[in-house]
Amino acid sequence: MRKTYVITEGAIQLSLFAVLFLIALYVPLIGVIATLFLALPFIIFTIRHGYTYALLLLVASLIISALIGSLFSMLMALMFGTAGIAIGAMLARNKSRHIILLISALIFLINLVIDYAISVKFLQMDIIQETLSTFRQSFDMAMKMMKGMGQNPSPQLQEQIHQGFEILKYVVPSSFVIVAFLLAYITIIVSIPVLKRLKLPVGTWPPFRDITLPKSLLWVYVLVLVLSFIPFEKGTFAYIAILNVYYVLQLLLTVQGFSFLYHMANKKGIPKGMVIGGTVLCLFLPFLLYLIAILGIIDLGFDLRKRI
Repeated sequence: MRKTYVITEGAIQLSLFAVLFLIALYVPLIGVIATLFLALPFIIFTIRHGYTYALLLLVASLIISALIGSLFSMLMALMFGTAGIAIGAMLARNKSRHIILLISALIFLINLVIDYAISVKFLQMDIIQETLSTFRQSFDMAMKMMKGMGQNPSPQLQEQIHQGFEILKYVVPSSFVIVAFLLAYITIIVSIPVLKRLKLPVGTWPPFRDITLPKSLLWVYVLVLVLSFIPFEKGTFAYIAILNVYYVLQLLLTVQGFSFLYHMANKKGIPKGMVIGGTVLCLFLPFLLYLIAILGIIDLGFDLRKRI
């Protein structure tokens, strides 16, 4: 009786995955939303029946994805399937969402690296280099159009943009890390309302305003700043490592700064609409993000929210 119930629900979840996968592959715009829910059938099935049966569901979903799409689409199914199984297994054990976020981000990261390696090695398709090449071509075309209209951009601006393209080439590792965390976070966030409706465990998640990073992160940041003054040759391992760690730490300190601002807004009773509007404004003004990162450093180093 137990096995019959497991097989029946496995077939239901597999059908749900197949529908979401079809939409994700072949329906524009809506497919992006469907992609975010691809891990949900695995999360639900793992919570109810454990990861052993969920691995069988994963094998079946890989076969379905190969029939529907291609090798690359099967890799996408593997990524969301393994992440969903991990999230479901940890939710079933009532782990905190911070641990769930960390583990699921690690799984997404491993899958992204494997997918990228396979696409370069076997499919002869380097998505990152092709994207950078497209950006450069678009920039060169825009420069030619501006010159044709009699508007000559300043050499300093052109040099800064070219340097930006050069840096993008070296920050691929940190980009993978950031994308993995975003995928993990969004997957958890969109799954929680459905899990609540099904009365399944969803763990605990403290408010964003209460997030405080470890103080040791500040010393790592200082060390990276000191090492950044050493003139390492571009393209070397040391140069790439320091550059990537710096950008990841800068992002984390920016999160700390936003957390402090949300904390103060809650204390002062500022409406949430104003807070969200200010956050969106900061995302479009890079110099404000630097100020927020500095605020995060001050809050982390001097316990600013406790002193106020």
